[in-house]
Order: sequence, then structure tokens, then C-alpha cells
Amino acid sequence: MSRPSGFAAAASLLLAVTTVARYCGPAAEEGLWATLLFSLVALTAAGSGRVFAGFLNLADVSDSQKTLIGASLGLGVLSLGSFMLAACGLLNLWAVILLLSLLWVVGFTEMRPMLASLAADRNLLRERPLASVAIFLPLLLCFWMTWVPPHQYDSLVYHLALPQAYVRAGGFSYPPHLIFSHFPQNGEMLFALALVLKSDLMAQMLMWLATALSLCWIFEMGKREAPMNAVLLSCLLLATHTSAMLLSATTYVEPLAMLWSTAAVFSYLRWRQLSPGAGPRSWLCLSALFTGLALGTKYYAGATAALLAVPLAAAALRAHRAQRRAAAADLGVFVGIVTALFIPWLAKNFLAVGNPVFPFFYRWFPMTRTGWSSRSSEAYFHVFTEYGHVGSLGKDLLLLPLRLLTNDPRFGGGADVLGGLGWEAVFWLLPVGIWAGWKNQFLRGLSWFCLAYFGVWFFTAEVLRFLAAILPLLCLLAGSGLHKLWDGLEAWGRRALASAMGFFIGAHLFLFGYVEAGLLRVPELLFGLQSREEFLSRRLDYYPCARRADSAGNGGAVLVVGEQRGYYVKGEHEAATVNAPNRYLSWGAEASDPAALARRIRGEGFSTVLYVPREAARLAPALGPASARAARNWAGLDQYLEPVFQGPACALYKVKVL
Repeated sequence: MSRPSGFAAAASLLLAVTTVARYCGPAAEEGLWATLLFSLVALTAAGSGRVFAGFLNLADVSDSQKTLIGASLGLGVLSLGSFMLAACGLLNLWAVILLLSLLWVVGFTEMRPMLASLAADRNLLRERPLASVAIFLPLLLCFWMTWVPPHQYDSLVYHLALPQAYVRAGGFSYPPHLIFSHFPQNGEMLFALALVLKSDLMAQMLMWLATALSLCWIFEMGKREAPMNAVLLSCLLLATHTSAMLLSATTYVEPLAMLWSTAAVFSYLRWRQLSPGAGPRSWLCLSALFTGLALGTKYYAGATAALLAVPLAAAALRAHRAQRRAAAADLGVFVGIVTALFIPWLAKNFLAVGNPVFPFFYRWFPMTRTGWSSRSSEAYFHVFTEYGHVGSLGKDLLLLPLRLLTNDPRFGGGADVLGGLGWEAVFWLLPVGIWAGWKNQFLRGLSWFCLAYFGVWFFTAEVLRFLAAILPLLCLLAGSGLHKLWDGLEAWGRRALASAMGFFIGAHLFLFGYVEAGLLRVPELLFGLQSREEFLSRRLDYYPCARRADSAGNGGAVLVVGEQRGYYVKGEHEAATVNAPNRYLSWGAEASDPAALARRIRGEGFSTVLYVPREAARLAPALGPASARAARNWAGLDQYLEPVFQGPACALYKVKVL
């Protein structure tokens, strides 16, 4: 093909994409721009990650695995880089561009081999076109869903609201209404990078990338240990898992915890294969790096860290004297690397709140530096009582299989429902998977880890979303079991098994479509039938007022009453919270009359009040009761508030200067 012909073909593609974007409206245009940014950031992460992975001198690794490892590490490099910028007060556009430019230069020499490394896998997939299409179509559909503006509850409460506050301040800040300010935030640091680049859609795309990379880990590591058909079945189970699909298009950080936990376990088991005794620790170091990154994303990754460290400690204790030093060194290397990657969050918490592992051990660390009492942490943990054991432990254990297979709301109520759908197939096939892989060292180790992790999950908070960290591992076991079961069946049995899996996968895809199209009606946005503003106004009561809030006051902050989801209020603001005392209630109780309350609100720096009555009524039992004086003062505040805007379900007021 001549060069002019190639340019003509590329120009035709560009024109076609532009035409489609014009017909589909602003959502497509914004999505295409975010996709371009995402592609550049993903290439930068993968290229630089390959360079850093090269320092480990990993044994017996293919070039495609180098790319996978590099991309997974590269996301960690971006997160840690954003952390350093925030810690130095340099979280701004020019500093982020400089960081990305430096990483691009570091990884530039790896770009060509990185793209070439995908050729071998493409050839394998071409031999199975139907399986490839069945896996990639759900992935592409989920990527399209990332073009929908963020609207999920926890995303707007803190996953995006915290990075937004950091970007606004140019570094770490501690909004008084966000108890989550002191949780590990490797995921939120990636979101901060995206927000600096003016694209919250790209933040969602990074979580989609984490899901896609988790699938690639199944493929790359699974094809060493199981038949290719079993590996493709495992990939299909993950790609069509309803919770994985829903979470992949959000700014919930479960996909990132899933990626790094999966990579940590696979790397650990690979090290055990290659180094049964004293030997190279490159794969162990890689496992520790991924474990530390996962722990810096979600506290529940501590289960992964502990379950990988315990065998190392046991080996050190039972080793003969000649081997004890090497076994102790294995443990020391693993624990040291994990701790080194987690220490930045421990140090940040200790300096900011006085509790390095906030909100745990709240009775030992009273959090006086935040102005909160230990009740704030106690209130946070009280939320999880709905997932606790309501009867005897033995009865709950016996009923667990039934509850898991019937989507019991106990495992995913409220905001956790996104992580509670589509688990039936992997749970049903787990015993078969353990049986199928028991003679394989790698799969047997995977089985023991999953059983142990499942036990930790059962005896703590039973939130299915928290099991997403090991979902790829469960899918690999389930796919291996499904393949072995298939081999042992006659024709009628195979038809029955194929029908069963068809029903499982069809139900999961139906659930995904029902949520996205039926409940959320996102196709109306994606096909240009609704604007971004219309979609968000329909989904969020407070959004019309949030859009006008920045221009409503006289340079002061916005006090959001009755609504926790403050993300779309772009300026300084304080939202209501169910996890800590709401200051506006105490101001009302302390003020002598409504005029004093108005002066107090202005004195605290707020020039505007955004009120969301319907959400306030819904949250009222959790927001805390108002005293009689507070209720009287707030009821009489109307004469000191000047109406600015009245939305369908919200109101915006300017506080008069007295």
C-alpha cells in the first residue's frame, strides 16, 4: 500500500468517526476526546512500566507477558507519581504534563516491542474467532459505557470528590465532611491525574483498563497451566460477569484492587513454581510490588498480603538451619516491599489525623487533629452491620451457598449493589474447578488461596463487592473445571452443560443491559437523545443547582444541606455526611436566633446554601437529629436567604450579609 493511499484511508476513518460523533452529539465528542487522552496515558504507563519491570530480570517470561506486567506496573507508577505531586503541592496541569512527558521518554524505546508483542496473542485468538468475539464485545460495550458521565453514588461522594478537592487545592486537602480523606487512595490518585487533564471520563476508562488487564492476566498465566479452551472460557466468565461489567465503567476502585491482587497472586504462584527452594526472587518481588499497590488502594487487600505472607513465615519457621536464612530473606523481601509501598499512606494519615490506619483502632487514636471524635469511625463501621452474621455462625455457614446463589440483598444492598450481581456461575463451578486443578501445582495453590480468602471474607464484612479482588482467580478455576467437566460428558450432557452456561451468561448480560438501559437509560445519552446536562439532571436532584452554584455567591463556599454527593459543585463546598457530625446542625443548636445562624454560616466562609429536600428526607435518619432550637433557627432562616435558583428538586440561596 502506497503512503498516499494509507493517508487517504486514515483520513476517511477520521471523517467517518467525526460524522458519527456529530450525529450522536456532545457525549460522543467528549468520549472520543477522553479516549484519545486515555490512549496516550495508557501507552505511557505501559511503556514506562515495561522499563521498570525489566529491572527485575524476570525468568521465563514472554514478551507479551512483559507488556502485561509493564501496563499493570505502569498504572502504579502513575498513581505514585500523582501522590508525590500532591504531597509536594504540585498537583497542577504543568506538573502532570511534565510527569507524563518524563515517563513517555523513559518508555519510548519500549513502544515498538510492546506493540509487536501482541502479535502472538492475536494469532492465537484468530484460531478461535467466535470465542474472541464473545470476549471482546462485552469489553467494548463496557468501554462505551465509560462515555457516560460519572453518576454512581460513591463516586460522587468521595471517589471523585476527594481528587477534585486535591486538584482545587493543588495538593492534599482534608474536607471536613469526608471521612474517606484518610483511606488508602492509589485509585483516587489516578482519578486526580485524570481530573487535572479535565476528563472525568478518562478516570472511568482507567478502571476499564484495569478490568481488561485482569482478563489478560487470566489469559497469559492461564495458558501455561490449562488448555486454551479452558482459558478462553475463564476469560468469557470474567468478561460477562455482571458486577465486573458494571464496575469497569465507573470510578469505583474495585477494578484496580482486582488487577493488582490478581497480579500479586499469579506472580507469587509463578515464583513458587520457579524457585521451590533458595533461588531468584524476581517474581516474589513483583508479587510484593503488586500487593503493596493493592493495599494502597483498598484496606481489604490486607487479606491478600497476609495470605501470601503466612506461607513465607511458615517456611521460615520450619526450614532447616541451612535454608532458614534464605527463607527468612524471602519473607523479609516480601514484607519490606509491601510496607514500603504502603508507608506513604500510613505517614500521610499519621500526620493528618493522628491515626496511621484510620479508621481502624479508633479507640486507641482519638483523631483529635480532625475535630472528630471516635464516634465518626464507629458510625462508619456501623454501616457494615447489615452485612454481619444475624444468627449463629454455623447456621450462616450452612446457608451461605443458598444465599450466594440467590443474590441475597444482604451481600449487596444500597451502593454495594453494583458488586453483588452475576456471581452464580463462578460459585457453582468453584468446587468443580478445585477438583479439576488439584493435580496442577499452580491451580492447586490458586484453590488454597481462594478458599482462604473466601474464609476471611466470610468472617468479616460479607460484601460481595469486596470479593471482586479475587474474581479473576475464581474465573480461572471455574473455566478449568468447566472444561474438564465437558471432556467427561457424553453428547446429551454437553448439550445440557452448554445450555446452562448459555443461560448463565445470557442472564448476566441481561442484568447488565437492564441496569444500564432499563434503570439508568444511558442509551438516550450515548445516542444523542439527551445532553449530558439533561442526563445528570434526571439522575441527580442536586445537579441543576450545582451547575449554578459557582456563580451564585460572592466568592464564598457552598454549604450543601441534605446531599452527600458534592462532586458536581465545582467550587469550595461542604456536603452533608452520614459518617460524621454535620456542622450545620450544631451551628443551628448554638445560635441564639436565625440571624445569629446566618452570621455563623457567613462567618464559616459560606455565601451560598444548596438545599436538596428529597434527598435530605431520605437521609434524615442517618444525618442525625436536629435539636428543637436548631430546627427553629433553620426554619426561620428564610428571611436571611435570597433565592437564586429553583430547580425541579433543589434550591439555591445566597446568604445575606447582615
